[in-house]
This record gives sequence, structure tokens and C-alpha cells, in this order.
Amino acid sequence: MSDGSGGASLARRLARPGVIGGALALAIGLWVMTEASGYPLGTARRMGPGYFPVLLGGLMAVLGTALALASLGGREAPRGDDERADPRALVAVLAGLAAFALLLPRAGLVPAVAGLVVIAAQGSGQMRPLGAVVLAVVLAALAWAIFRMGLGLPLPAFRL
Repeated sequence: MSDGSGGASLARRLARPGVIGGALALAIGLWVMTEASGYPLGTARRMGPGYFPVLLGGLMAVLGTALALASLGGREAPRGDDERADPRALVAVLAGLAAFALLLPRAGLVPAVAGLVVIAAQGSGQMRPLGAVVLAVVLAALAWAIFRMGLGLPLPAFRL
């Protein structure tokens, strides 16, 4: 018979953030695959509307499984004071998302992405202002190139 310590150890392992996050990613990936499977898949040469969502859902499920298994089998890292949630980061990311949502229809894609990056970068406390501006310019240019030129979405770069 077991002395019960194995159950507590298993419960502690299952409560690790990597296991929980991996299980959540697995569940979401499977849900996306299930929902998208109702659409025609097509082939790799002639993709249907369900092909890409099923592919991404499957990839998410596989990565979630790998994360959960790796976290379940690995040793638990010691928790320190620096691992607590930082309210500054949470506020900065949420403020950046709000700025993006407000700027996109009013100012265009480039200012919206730049605003998101500059505001969200303030959450780390480690990024210098010049680094945030350079990152904002690069990501805004990439967003414009991908969404406007690559995908042909009618998102204006700037609105006057």
C-alpha cells in the first residue's frame, strides 16, 4: 500500500503552471479542430476554409501536449519573489491593447501598432525608450507589409 505521499506529489505536479497551460492549449487546439472540421478542408494545393484552422488547432494541441508532458516530467523550479505577477506589466499590456483598438480606426495601422508596442514595452521596466521606438517602427512596418501588401487587407497605413 502507498503512504499517500505519491498522491500529493502527483497533485503538486499536475498543479504546475506548465501542465495547466499545456492542458489548456491542448483543449483549445482540439476545440478549434472540432469547430473547423465542419468546413471543407480541401487539399494542400487547394486549401478549403477549414484547412488552416484545423492545421493551427492541431499544432496548438501538439505543442500543448509537449508543454504539459515536459512540465510534468521536469523538476519544479524554486519560486522566488520575482515570479509574482507584476501589475505594471498587466496594466501596460492592457493599455497597449486599448490604444491599438482606439487608434486603428482613427489613425490607421501604422500608428496603432506603434502605439501598442511603445505602451506595452513600458511594462517590463527594462526596455529603454529608444529601443521601444525602434521596435515599434520595425513591427509597424512588418504589420503593414504583411496585412496590406501580403494579404491585401484594406487597412490604411495612416488616416488623416
